[in-house]
Amino acid sequence: MGQQLELFEVLSAKEEQEKSDTLNRIIKNHKRRMDLTQRKKNILLENGFVEGTHFVVEENIETENVKYEIGYGYDDTRKSFTDKIDVYKGDCYLILKDFYAKTNIIKNRNITFDLEKGKLNSYSLQNYSCRFIKPTTMLNKLVEASQRADYECLAHNKTALILEHTLNKYKTLYPNAHVVQGTDYRSTNSSYYEWKTVVVTFKSGSSITLRLGTDKDKEYISKSKDVVVDEMSLTEKMNYFNNQA
Repeated sequence: MGQQLELFEVLSAKEEQEKSDTLNRIIKNHKRRMDLTQRKKNILLENGFVEGTHFVVEENIETENVKYEIGYGYDDTRKSFTDKIDVYKGDCYLILKDFYAKTNIIKNRNITFDLEKGKLNSYSLQNYSCRFIKPTTMLNKLVEASQRADYECLAHNKTALILEHTLNKYKTLYPNAHVVQGTDYRSTNSSYYEWKTVVVTFKSGSSITLRLGTDKDKEYISKSKDVVVDEMSLTEKMNYFNNQA
């Protein structure tokens, strides 16, 4: 830890210069960050982005105490200082729409992006790519992502209506059966996908799992379980299938 400068300790001319240079670097760094936010905003506006729809600037300047040091620890010349400066806090963010199935709502999420030589990179919007692309290409990606959120919301609500219809349908058709919502899935090394099902279980223990279609009354059998057949011996099963028309 650097030693805190005593109240009346006098700095050498070299230390005074180093202190001034260090503090100025901190001040200039905040000014550069503020200028960068403005450059980001300008390039977005120049390429068709709409403030409040596609991007937002969140920023403020506060006068705060900042701590900094000069000198080195190895020769015991390190000294610590505290000064008040204007501290810039903020950035220019892209606005990404996300659909949350658990709550069935679409929320806006601010995501960061970088600017370099007139091109943009947004790590999260570009599927973790570090490639810089044209602002117009980034706008297309942002619009497509937002449209996808709208589609996911519509699809989710349509599926919910189909599910409710299908549950009621089989509860009415088979009042003595146990009809419930289920979930099935498909998983690979690179993806995971799941969907809603309707499971109809009869008093015997036999059951049919239905996968929902793209509209009402378009469901089809995904799985079935026949406890009578399952309990048969090999010979009984062979004879059972042999006697089928």
